[in-house]
Amino acid sequence: MQTKKQTPAVSVSAPFADLESNSSDNLLEFDNGEVTYLQGLEDAPQGRHLGLFSTIILFVSRILGSGFLAISSGMYNDCGRSPFIFLLSWVVASCLAFCGLFVYLELGSLIPRSGGTKVFLEFIYDKPYMMTSVTVSVYSVMFGFTILNLLVFGEYCLHALNVEPSVFRTRLTGLILLYMVCAFHGISVRHGVKVQDFIGAMKLILAGIIVATGLWINLLPYSVTHVEYHVKSSEFFLAKTSVSLSLFANAVIKGTFAYGGWNSVHTVTNEIKDPVRTLKIAGPVALSIITLTYIAINFTYLAVIPSNEIAESGQLIGAVLFEKIYGYHLGRQFLTLASAICTGGNVFVVLYTISRVSQEVFREGYLPFSSFMASNWPRNAPLPTLLLSCAFSTLIIVASPGGDVYNYVVSLESYPQQIFVALCACGIFVIRSRFPYVVAPIRSSRIGSIIVMIISAYLIILPLVSANPNPKGLENWVPYTYLGLFSLFFCFLYWLCMFVIGPYVGNYTLAVEEQQQADGLIVKRWIKLRAGEI
Repeated sequence: MQTKKQTPAVSVSAPFADLESNSSDNLLEFDNGEVTYLQGLEDAPQGRHLGLFSTIILFVSRILGSGFLAISSGMYNDCGRSPFIFLLSWVVASCLAFCGLFVYLELGSLIPRSGGTKVFLEFIYDKPYMMTSVTVSVYSVMFGFTILNLLVFGEYCLHALNVEPSVFRTRLTGLILLYMVCAFHGISVRHGVKVQDFIGAMKLILAGIIVATGLWINLLPYSVTHVEYHVKSSEFFLAKTSVSLSLFANAVIKGTFAYGGWNSVHTVTNEIKDPVRTLKIAGPVALSIITLTYIAINFTYLAVIPSNEIAESGQLIGAVLFEKIYGYHLGRQFLTLASAICTGGNVFVVLYTISRVSQEVFREGYLPFSSFMASNWPRNAPLPTLLLSCAFSTLIIVASPGGDVYNYVVSLESYPQQIFVALCACGIFVIRSRFPYVVAPIRSSRIGSIIVMIISAYLIILPLVSANPNPKGLENWVPYTYLGLFSLFFCFLYWLCMFVIGPYVGNYTLAVEEQQQADGLIVKRWIKLRAGEI
């Protein structure tokens, strides 16, 4: 192991502190003199092995998970069971996803490094020193788990096999999948990606079936489909239960969870071939496929399933739809099992990206056991961070009580993410003001960036001021808004203790060492220097 010690001063390791020097390592230029990158390319030890198809599959597999199969029932109730407001919530979530996608594409083209939101925010908001970096990083590790898709996989799998989906069976099935995925990704990155691509291709086929089904049901008469049509123009705009702006905000937040993943592929930028060009094509193509699929299936829900059944179907709404259209064997068993496998594919991608984000965090060195946790041990794959995510996921699944935990966790995960997305959208204008000479290879429109800020602010503020934003039956739980904000505050306290209170009380200065591990990965280590040692 080689060790390189930097100058022992707190300001030395500030993220991207040398950008003002216009060094060639950070600012690259074309022949015409236009600056393209604010941060140079950095290869992962695994090499750049993700091409255009794999990146599109990564986008689609990451986004197309349990959301479109399980979340619509909760959104329908939040929208007062009004078909118009229900579809409007999906349209708003789609607009937010597209606008946010181009915000991230611009930031990713300027800073083409793995880490995604963490890397973008620590570059944009670099004062106070290390605050943004530590807060976002610790938060990402705390929430580095996947449980929702595991539960949906377990329920759909058991439903397809005609096994009564009890709480124990559902959770056990989901955990078995989790450990299998961890083994694939932890033993061989190459084989894990191959399985990921195969299941992703199945998702594209399923998306095609869903879109074709939607067109068949909505365009052809009953004499052809033999499926009763429940969308009535006289009731399309009517709400059957009470609806408010805060409830609509809750529905959009759930919708953004279903679109969640458009901002996650940047977490593995170091593994993408020609990342700027690849992401520029893969992002819009994948999100267009997802949007068409979501609009088709949600309109088909309204057309095929009676209103009361939609409201009461919960996570099995997709299975109800397939059984009504295709019958027991093809609908309930084959297509429901296919949906379960596709949901399982989402677990492959989520665990893959979570492990990379956590690895980037541990590379910064301010969390315990950083050197080991950041390593590609034992076979050139980040098994330590994979096991950490498995441990968190297992703990939450085993310890969580009954009730509508699914929609609660959806909102809890999505709410702080809206804050990060809003800060990234603001960051577009910060970067353009700070570096007016920079020409981003991919540009986000001003209007799109402003729309992201406005909608994100709406989704942040309204649930916070509403009486109780929790799902029905969980009103006695801590509101997910407060719990999400408290989690961010806890991460802020971690930074405050390590970088402000600790050095002040202990009369020392923090300096950073860079250590090159056996696999070539650079990991930082923070050391305390007393006054006489500086």
